[in-house]
Amino acid sequence: MRNKLILFTVFTLLFITFFKRIELLSLNLGLSWTFSKILPYFILVICGILLFIQFIKINFNNLLKLIIGFIILILPFLIGFVLNPIYEGDFSKQGTSIKSNLSPKDFMNDGLMVVTIPDCPFCFGAIEKLKIIKRRNPNLIIDFVVCSTKKQLLKKYIKEIDGKFSIRLADNPEGLAKSSNFKFPTFFKVVNSKPIYQWSNDQFGVCAIDDFESSKDLFN
Repeated sequence: MRNKLILFTVFTLLFITFFKRIELLSLNLGLSWTFSKILPYFILVICGILLFIQFIKINFNNLLKLIIGFIILILPFLIGFVLNPIYEGDFSKQGTSIKSNLSPKDFMNDGLMVVTIPDCPFCFGAIEKLKIIKRRNPNLIIDFVVCSTKKQLLKKYIKEIDGKFSIRLADNPEGLAKSSNFKFPTFFKVVNSKPIYQWSNDQFGVCAIDDFESSKDLFN
């Protein structure tokens, strides 16, 4: 009984340690972004239940056992949540349909265009997610566009992107920044060289990515 409790505790600590890797493994296996995001939390809930079941089998004061048992029940999920918090936009899906005619100069390729500015930490942070999207959808064109006229400002982005997808300067930096409502990064779904939908950074959550990845007409 105690051996099982120790064993489940070790497994729980391992799941907490490799929380992000579990999510990444799920994505690499082709599971949905939403499921992959939820899975590590769900595993920790199961760990808490298993630990609770084993703990309450120990013979000592019932009231104290229930109090400690309740703490053990919620502790794995709580630790996982504290170390890997869920932010407001993580499960977001709703973006904005584009009805007005934006300048086609910058919307060269069908697929996903990401509008950024130099030295933007959120733009830089989005690159890892874009790499995963590209890896899951090799035929998808991802266009990382920087609203600037200075090519030297692309160096950090070029190094981080490491050739996984294209990066370039905007043809019309001011107009494109305005089209993005001056929120960076902004993600555009481009069809027939026209942007038809856009998400700000806090809107492009796992549900939005799942919805975008279902647009298989863009991935040929």
